[in-house]
Amino acid sequence: MAASLVGQKLGKYDITQLIGHGGMATVYKGHQVDIDRNVAIKVLPPHPGQDAQFVERFRLEARTIARLQHPHILPLYDYGDENGVLYLVMAFIDGGSVSDRIRRGAQNPKEIETLLKQVAGALDYAHRQGVIHRDIKPDNILLDREGHALLADFGIVKLVEGSTSGTGSALTVTGGLVGTPAYMSPEQAQGLPVDGRSDIYSLGVVVFELLTGKQPFTADTPMQVVFKHVNAPIPPVRDLMPSLPAGMNDVMRRVLAKHPAERYATAQAFAEDFSRALRGDPTITPTPGGYTVALPRATGEAQVVQPTTAASTTPYPPGMYQTPYPPGTYPPGYAPPQTIITQQGLNPVVVLGGFAIIAVLLVVIVFLVVSQNAPPSNPPPVPSEPAVVREATRAPEIAPPQPTFGKVSFSTGTTLGDTITLQLENVRQPPSGENYVAWLKNTVSGTMLRLGTINVDGLGSGVFSYTSADGSALPTLYNAVLITHEDGLPDAPSADVVYSGYVPIEVTHTLGEILIGMKNMDDPIPEGVPEEMQDSLINAALAEARIGQRHAGLAAGARTVGSMHTHAEHTVNILRGTNDDLDGNGRAENPGRGFGVLYFLNAMWEHLDAAAQVPDSTRMVQSQVELIRICTQNAITWVDQIIALESEMLAADDLEAMRPQMVQSTELAQALIAGTDLNGNQQVDPFEGECGLEQIITYGVYVGNMDINAGSFEE
Repeated sequence: MAASLVGQKLGKYDITQLIGHGGMATVYKGHQVDIDRNVAIKVLPPHPGQDAQFVERFRLEARTIARLQHPHILPLYDYGDENGVLYLVMAFIDGGSVSDRIRRGAQNPKEIETLLKQVAGALDYAHRQGVIHRDIKPDNILLDREGHALLADFGIVKLVEGSTSGTGSALTVTGGLVGTPAYMSPEQAQGLPVDGRSDIYSLGVVVFELLTGKQPFTADTPMQVVFKHVNAPIPPVRDLMPSLPAGMNDVMRRVLAKHPAERYATAQAFAEDFSRALRGDPTITPTPGGYTVALPRATGEAQVVQPTTAASTTPYPPGMYQTPYPPGTYPPGYAPPQTIITQQGLNPVVVLGGFAIIAVLLVVIVFLVVSQNAPPSNPPPVPSEPAVVREATRAPEIAPPQPTFGKVSFSTGTTLGDTITLQLENVRQPPSGENYVAWLKNTVSGTMLRLGTINVDGLGSGVFSYTSADGSALPTLYNAVLITHEDGLPDAPSADVVYSGYVPIEVTHTLGEILIGMKNMDDPIPEGVPEEMQDSLINAALAEARIGQRHAGLAAGARTVGSMHTHAEHTVNILRGTNDDLDGNGRAENPGRGFGVLYFLNAMWEHLDAAAQVPDSTRMVQSQVELIRICTQNAITWVDQIIALESEMLAADDLEAMRPQMVQSTELAQALIAGTDLNGNQQVDPFEGECGLEQIITYGVYVGNMDINAGSFEE
């Protein structure tokens, strides 16, 4: 796009400022007048093939981004096509990016650990949705004002290849390599198929740069950098930063392995090993093929010995980057990647030049083989202490992410959780004369609810919404979705389940207890449960919190020390559920209901934790449970802080000296109920320090969301 759009309008957004240019888009700051919100608008450049298919590719990309709902992924608000200008509207974040931190030099490893955990969670979540980023770099990891990471710019994502869609109409980004050379994985640089492990490699490069202040490879031209990613060994990170723990070399060596099969299977596994290395824990998660880690007492450095098999001129069969063959099961004529580990002190010379390289490498390999087989002329000295060796163990094989064909999302229309939306993607066309029909099912009671017929377009996409006629909270009643082939619209589903989604029934029951209460559920109430606990846990917590907020306000508005003490005592007793004489007047008073906010928060916490730990819980379920858990943790923290402030007021005899504590306590009491917009994006998100009790209701219905997979979940 040659001309700037500053001062113009795209849809309902006023373009106010140019933020920057990128290879794939121009980014502007915009303003949404109707709700007085600043946004970031990513405008795609004109494309020579911008026909109907290109526009459909853009819409597919936008739908892909929109379904990524995670606390550490930049949310997509809107997208559009204005007179041939394609644009995406996202949250505006003004806290900078990881690039800004790197420009200041190497970062504190503990701060890197926190950031890595956040980004790893977001990346694994995207991979579970079948989405790979393909351009992980410091510029695409934004930071809000509180320093929380937000993974941005999924504009060049590509649905993971290998979908079982029968439409044959997969849409891909056109034209050459997509990505940034300094952070590009070897397989991406070679134009090979990529999966989530390519993103994990790029994330490893970002972490390398955060640790050292330098990229692992630099050169005069981008293509030379790409060549090094494919061929050059990774410089040991401790050569650049000797102060790093000994195990960090092993972690970075693995995450930046040339072959995907040798890398971490998930970003979370990388983050966990990073944390272990910082603690000095020598235990590193084994690679899929297993390896031996020897830890000599003198250095603490691990020596990695990769498994070997017979040589082969073709190291990777077609498709191996998508689904690595388990060790020992390679097809005839193929062999797993070989890794030669050199001893410290050797400086290998990289010789460029066609067949000369191959000839030199062959000579070296022959020499190594002969040297290893020949008996040593001078046996090495026997160490005074034997090395500590951890026996090789084979890690459990990790199945590749199951392809997904859309998502089931619950939301609130008129009443809590009364609406369900099914978004199908890349599904097969139903047989002639038949339709797709969607059903909700409770897997324990067997209760079924027919939703209706879903129509799909030629690309295998379709969207269907259903709102409960009686206002039922659907995610608290049903834990599975079935999509069947039907001739007509029967009262019960056929056995031909083509697609399905599922969450454990424990999640459904927990949502019921938190959002609607036992007395509104079909299940019998266990004996001995008090009446207050039969109401929804969130309503009970809110009732106590609102009484506590009122008395915190009364304490803040007190005109005498005695009045301040009285209402401070009330506030503390209400929040804790106690009945203690805290102001020394001989009366123990609690104007609340006697249970306390903490009582109900702890009950929610325990129920959520139990639901997330059931055997058939998935990482997606655990990620969604985290939406409520974060809000619960925020609320517990704020309750503790309010109690501490009110306790200071109880011990004080100077009213004016307590004014700062009064103001802070009332602000925290408000945040406890309504949350607070720390990052200034005009909404309260499920982030640390933002969401409160009311957001548990908002985000609670999302915990029942499901991925749609092929076949029946019961098979």
